Amino acid sequence: MPDTRFPELYLVGAAKAGTTTLVDLMQMHPDIAFPREKEPHHFFLRDDRRQWTIRDGKRLRPLKATLPYADEQEYLGLYADMADGLVRGDASTQYLVNEAAPSSIHAVRDDAKIVTVLRNPVERAYSAWVHARARGEDNLSFAEAIDACERGERTLSFATDYLEEGVYAKHLTSFRILFGSNVLVLLFEDILSDPQHVLDEIAKLVDRPAFQLSEGEIARRNPGIEIANPAARTFRLIAKRARRKFPRFVEAKPVRKLYDQFLTRAGQKPLPMETKERERLRAYYAPHNDRLAQLIDRNLDHWSR
Repeated sequence: MPDTRFPELYLVGAAKAGTTTLVDLMQMHPDIAFPREKEPHHFFLRDDRRQWTIRDGKRLRPLKATLPYADEQEYLGLYADMADGLVRGDASTQYLVNEAAPSSIHAVRDDAKIVTVLRNPVERAYSAWVHARARGEDNLSFAEAIDACERGERTLSFATDYLEEGVYAKHLTSFRILFGSNVLVLLFEDILSDPQHVLDEIAKLVDRPAFQLSEGEIARRNPGIEIANPAARTFRLIAKRARRKFPRFVEAKPVRKLYDQFLTRAGQKPLPMETKERERLRAYYAPHNDRLAQLIDRNLDHWSR
């Protein structure tokens, strides 16, 4: 019997594959709602007893100490004020790569609807590294970080095991075994090319009527930026720590708007990935992409170009 205290819709990843834009798109539907904390990651550690860590500037910290919604009551409190009848969502993008998360979700909501959005894993890995660097969660160059991933040094490093996070077929299989036809797989390109079709597919998944978007209503959100200014990096690190201690305040819309405006001004577009690293990742992901193409019955040849 599903525990209806928990949300019924889960956007489980992939990180840096357009999930923020997809949440914005879904929330345009009047029957779908997400809490102020888009990525509570409650199910990441709910049943996973491994010693996950996260870098916080120069410190390496236990992940559990940094997740304010690991506690069940805190997590459920995110949904307490939502109106009855809404489809409630959780968009924690690291659920996809945590082997314990599918069964943890299934244990309380075996009727859950699962959405994944996937991006060319080469581009996704670089974007994730840029994001982690800006947040003080990675202190290595991209090449050094990939070396560390290949050596297996980041198996329990939250959101920085860049290679493993792009092995999509492996991770999707776990969700498909448990949730079957309740798993919807989208591509990053789908959101950019036809957001109306994407929203229609999600509405169908959650058994709600279609909703017509207005022209030009969806825009890409949360693009990767490089925070090179030391003062700006320090500000972002402090803001990240404050968000963990005072999530309700930091996630309030006026505060979040000022924060995003500051980072937009302070940030700059990251430098392109070096050709050597791009070719290295293309070779690594080629067999994994072939397996994924068969699994989801989509042509992914453009990911190899």
